[in-house]
Amino acid sequence: MKKVLLLNPPGERLYIRDYFCSKVSQADYLTHPVDFVVLSGILAGEYEIGLVDAMAEKLSPERTLERIRDFEPFAVISLFGSVSLPEDLAFAARVRSACPGTRLVGIGDAFREGGARYLATGSPLDALLLDFTTPGILSYLKDDLASAADMLIRSGDEVLRPGPGKADPGFRIPLPRHEIFSARGYRHPFVRNRRFATVLTDYGCPFHCSFCVMGTLGFKSRTPDSVMAELEHIKSLGITEVLFHTQTFGARKEEARELCRRMISAGLGIGWTCFSRVDVADPELLSLMREAGCHTVIFGVESGSDEILKKYGKGYTRAQIVSAIDHCAAIGIETVGTFILGLPEETRETMERTLDLLRTIKLDYASINVAVPRMGTPLREEAISHGLVDGDFAVMDQSGAEVAMASRTLSRAEIAAYRRRAVSAFYFNPRYIIRRLARIRSLYDLTRQVKQAAA
Repeated sequence: MKKVLLLNPPGERLYIRDYFCSKVSQADYLTHPVDFVVLSGILAGEYEIGLVDAMAEKLSPERTLERIRDFEPFAVISLFGSVSLPEDLAFAARVRSACPGTRLVGIGDAFREGGARYLATGSPLDALLLDFTTPGILSYLKDDLASAADMLIRSGDEVLRPGPGKADPGFRIPLPRHEIFSARGYRHPFVRNRRFATVLTDYGCPFHCSFCVMGTLGFKSRTPDSVMAELEHIKSLGITEVLFHTQTFGARKEEARELCRRMISAGLGIGWTCFSRVDVADPELLSLMREAGCHTVIFGVESGSDEILKKYGKGYTRAQIVSAIDHCAAIGIETVGTFILGLPEETRETMERTLDLLRTIKLDYASINVAVPRMGTPLREEAISHGLVDGDFAVMDQSGAEVAMASRTLSRAEIAAYRRRAVSAFYFNPRYIIRRLARIRSLYDLTRQVKQAAA
């Protein structure tokens, strides 16, 4: 059986390259690359699968290359990130030199725009994968290029794009090989066990927030039967904690309700975290989620300004945000709010509204990011049209370690200062500190909280 290696390459910083997004880890967390989780199931029926995650295993470039050579892969599928692209391309060249006969396939946000240029003559890459949920990769590995949908492929001096796969609104994926991920150094601030699994119930997102790549991917949803089979497999491995990496849990409400009912009926005993929206997770759905084991929901709050929320396509208001967070608190679900500061129309007034919301909202955690003009998004087009970035702009880190761009009225330095104020307004609020200390349940929880706070 031929061997296919899934590679998350090494880097100078702790990079998260996952699901067509990339960033520097804000607080020393690193999740399973969901691209690889899904691909492990698609590939496992026909290939021996290996995994080298240099980020999770803290491998040097030299040790990573040694591991690759030892595996002797027929093909390597490697993650690439806009945030780490020069490093990733340089390492790919080293892989090509070390394994000259190996096929090298790239996947990542860096290739969402102008991907063909990364397959030019002299590139270490042979192909790019544009959708990790379809079987096009199997066709490519069998040299059936005409059927290799959702890929870009170098063939001689040409770059071929066979086209998208067949639309399947209720898609299925073969059972992922969670066992090859479970023993590595993955961690997440909101899961409640060292061992956890990452599950994808939907691909893409039906909503179109202008700064987010997910709305540009299309949207398809797995059947509850398919997801339940995966959850039962996860439970059989002794794993009782799950991160649903679905962008909007409940986007198809009836399927989400049915999945929750199935989880309750099966008595899985799995605790879980998910992403959702305040206008999707209504009280009925939240109650079902809580009964099915959900303990934490991550909401895209983004801003405390209704003007900003409307301008960038969120489709809900500050009042709806507060209402949803309050309801979660009332029924015992912890909440995380993600915020984006420094969008082009951001002003001092809109920033102050966000700071005010951070001081008063009942969130358990806040992830405070800066706007990034991601490849293929309307935000990128807006930022270029206003001269805030140029077409070759390379800074793609939303963590705030480096501010990607100015707004139309605020400099990058001012946005960085507001981000520092936002972190302080939320995490150094005495009421927040007391509430967090009161909710510590175990030594593991205490350790997790201290590590995240230090990071």
